[in-house]
Parts: sequence; structure tokens; C-alpha cells
Amino acid sequence: MKTAFTRRRLLKLLTAAGLSAPIASTHAQEAREPVGNPARDAERTTPGAVSGASHAVESKGQVLAYLKGLGRGSYLFGQVATWVHNENPDMDHPSNWIRKVRDHTGKLPGYGCITYDFVDDPFSDAAWNEGVRKLWERGLIAGVYSFFANPTGGRWNDPVEIEQIWAPGENAVKANFYRQLDRMAANLQWLKDRGVPVVYTPFVESDDRNKWHAKQGSEAIIRLYRLVHDYFQVTKKLDHIVWAYHTTQNAGALERCYPGDAYVDLLGKSAYGTGLPFAEYDWAVAKKKDQGKVIWWAELGIRGKSDPPRDCLDVLRKLESSFPELAGFVFWSDEGFYNVVGNLNGPELMAHPMILTLDGSMIRMRPPG
Repeated sequence: MKTAFTRRRLLKLLTAAGLSAPIASTHAQEAREPVGNPARDAERTTPGAVSGASHAVESKGQVLAYLKGLGRGSYLFGQVATWVHNENPDMDHPSNWIRKVRDHTGKLPGYGCITYDFVDDPFSDAAWNEGVRKLWERGLIAGVYSFFANPTGGRWNDPVEIEQIWAPGENAVKANFYRQLDRMAANLQWLKDRGVPVVYTPFVESDDRNKWHAKQGSEAIIRLYRLVHDYFQVTKKLDHIVWAYHTTQNAGALERCYPGDAYVDLLGKSAYGTGLPFAEYDWAVAKKKDQGKVIWWAELGIRGKSDPPRDCLDVLRKLESSFPELAGFVFWSDEGFYNVVGNLNGPELMAHPMILTLDGSMIRMRPPG
């Protein structure tokens, strides 16, 4: 049985990692502890109780151990829940892509990702935070993207003198960027205090020169990624984060823009169109085997808008035939043609015994309280 296999594997991984915290059992049990339960939140800060922050750090270790055990016949199904448009961060809202996937297939992904959009600010920080917490408390592994606004005050795709961020003294670019860092740090701290670990990607597609953060090449984005990592991890003590990094599908980008082993837990590439590429697969596999990194398709869109609907099971066939070491994949949102909603055999892909979704195949720690 798929459920028993996953349970044994996770327990084995947690034991090997020295973790022995209890794990969640079913949706029904978690449904008894609704998001925003005042009694439970109060208990998290009660002396002698397991604090939310401690739980978040411990759960981060469990999530990372779980992810490291994937590949070779066990592939995590992920879905971007919101990008930088108007998809509501509440996973139960009809505009949210987690909801759309569930409505179409009857199942929930094992991983969901919400974007904090500081460019257009379509939602409040509180709404994004509650959306992430709800993902975790429903049983999904929770992912977070940052879409930082251009610190010059221009558009997201305008150029920026990025070196001003490191210039001595004060300047407008530096001050703007650090305001955004502090804002994001406060959000991540809120999640930590409530026991929520996150897979965090500070810059989406690090080599995409359409975006301000990548316009000055690999050296600049590496330096910028490291700045965010050290500011959050060291200065702000946000040690509940699984650090994620990915590039476009451009050949060589993954290695060229890589921030370094000390800065990344999970690395991957985008794959759009019918080819399902992963150009630096051998390099990534070496990082997995030699450095313990998790590798995956960080963004997956399986056809273009003008292509005919595609068999979603092609994703599994490609994994098994070409990329078996990948931990899984994260379908893109925006339009259904990218993901299971607008293609063939989406329910069949999610029901396949090698594909790990929330329903019937994933377990994790209970929230404290």
C-alpha cells in the first residue's frame, strides 16, 4: 500500500536524522484544530509547553529529511497556489490553484507555494501568512516565494544599480531593499512563532533577466541571495527555513548562478513546454549524492497555450526514464494548460502509487497544542 510505504520510509528517515517527534495522522484530526484557534495559540506561549518556534525548527528538520528520501520511485506532487496576480492565498478560495487542483482531481498536492508579492501588493501580509499557515495545518509542506519590488521604485523589470545595496552609508536603493527584507523577515517570524516551517525561495528563477534581480548577471544574484540568507538566518535567527533556489530551464544556469552549498538545501530548474528538460541533471545529482541536496523541477508547465492537451502521466514517464533522482515537481499556476487542470489524466497522475499527494500518501508532525 502507498500509505504504509510512505509511513515506513518517513519514520526510517526521521530515526536516521535523530528526530522522533509525533506525526500527524489524518485530515479529520487536524480539522479539529482550526486555523486561528485562540486556545491553541495561547498554549504555544505557555511556559513548559512546546513553543511554536521550537516546533517550527524541529519540523523543518523533518521536512528536509522527508524530502531527502524522495526520488527513485517516490515523487512529490507540488502546486504553486498563487503567483503575483490576484489568486487568493486561502487554499479554499475558488481562485487558489490548490483548490482548483482539488476540484479537478479530488486530491490535494503534497506541497503548495504562496507568493508574497511586494510589487503590486494584492493582499495584506496577514492574508499571506494565514494562507501559508493553513497549508501547513492542513498537512501540506508549505512553500513561500518572495517577489521583491524593484528597490529603485521602478517596475519589476526595470534595471537597478544593484551595487547600491552594498554601498557604505545610506542610499534610497539600499533603504528600500532592507525595508522589504525586514517586512519579509517579520512574516517569516510570524510563521515560526506559530510552528510553521517553510520552504523559502527568495528569488524566483535567479537567472531570468526579465526580473530586476537578475539583470546584472550571476555574480550579482549570487551575492544578493547570500545577503538574504545571512540576514534572515544569522541576523534574524529564522532557522525554520528550508532554503530553495532555482533557475529557468536555460542550460548552464543552475550551476552558473548557484549561491553555494552553505546557502541552499533544495535546488531545481523550471521546465516549460513539451520537452520537460533538466539540462544540468548530472551536476544536480552530484550535489544530491555528495552534498545531501534535494533536487526537483521547481516550476513545471507541461505544454504551451497553443499545444493540444497533454497526458499528465508523461511527467512520471520522464522522471522514471530520464530524471529518477528528482524529489518531485511543482506545477505552475496562471493557466490550466500548465498543470493537471487543463490536461489529460490529471486524476490518474495524482492517484499513481509513485506520486506523493496529501490524500493517502503524506504524513507529518501534528501542530503543537
